[in-house]
Amino acid sequence: MTAAWPRAVVFDLDGTLVDSVADVTAALAPVMREARLDPLSEAEVRSLMGHGAPGLLRGALRLRAADPGEAGWMTRGFLDRYAEVPAARTTAYPGAVAAVAGLAAAGVAVGVCTNKAEAMARAVLDALGFAPHVRVLVGGDSGHGMKPDPAPLLACIAALGATPGDTAYVGNHAVDVETARAAGVRVLVVPFGYGDASTLDADGVVPDFAGLAGLLGIAAGRG
Repeated sequence: MTAAWPRAVVFDLDGTLVDSVADVTAALAPVMREARLDPLSEAEVRSLMGHGAPGLLRGALRLRAADPGEAGWMTRGFLDRYAEVPAARTTAYPGAVAAVAGLAAAGVAVGVCTNKAEAMARAVLDALGFAPHVRVLVGGDSGHGMKPDPAPLLACIAALGATPGDTAYVGNHAVDVETARAAGVRVLVVPFGYGDASTLDADGVVPDFAGLAGLLGIAAGRG
């Protein structure tokens, strides 16, 4: 590990390390039908990712011009169904597991900060092989609020024994960039997730996970 590398790297989960749209869409469909609404397509769900389950349901109701007051029970119903099969069709992006494992092996403290509920996030990390390399997980229900509030990211960094100044955050969405900026953390984005990397004011774009280590060294060395 070179001195230019950050002490810790924190990753967003959905759209950054994994593509979970298929499982989210499948869990959401019966709840939409129960509310007598047409289920969302995967493309529609993809456009709503990044704001946790409450944001997903609010967005789904908005897309169907339905009563936003229904979001509460629908969110609970979605989470119950999603908890049953959180990783049936969710896949890791190419090279993501190897990149996370490589950082951990090099002595970098690895965390995950996501708006997904912690139990579901842990199940995904376990199922796809990330868990042995992730030291700290902070979810949307871990007691620190939800992104773009910087509190969950700062809590993850503190639990890793690092500081905002020696940490890099890797995400894919405007929510991730806003969170990192508010926390005073350097942020890199991937272009293959749910956000449009070309429109995000990040410190760098990670074209693929094979190049992550090198790009982290460059980003972390900036003043």
